[in-house]
Amino acid sequence: MQTMPENQINSVVATTSGLCGGLGKALTAHLVIINITFQGIIEVAFYAAISALVGYGVKKGIDSVVIRFRKPKR
Repeated sequence: MQTMPENQINSVVATTSGLCGGLGKALTAHLVIINITFQGIIEVAFYAAISALVGYGVKKGIDSVVIRFRKPKR
């Protein structure tokens, strides 16, 4: 069984995070097709962007920690 390259795994994690964040915002704001407004779309897009940004920040933080621990000690 082959494993996915790290870049693909990171993309899947970031996409899933953004999707869950956007859907969560849509569900908690009780958005349904009938009463979707431009303001509602902007709010959901903004929340999804913030979720993706936070996910990316966490990923970069974890990557830097992993790199620090993988460095050979002199």
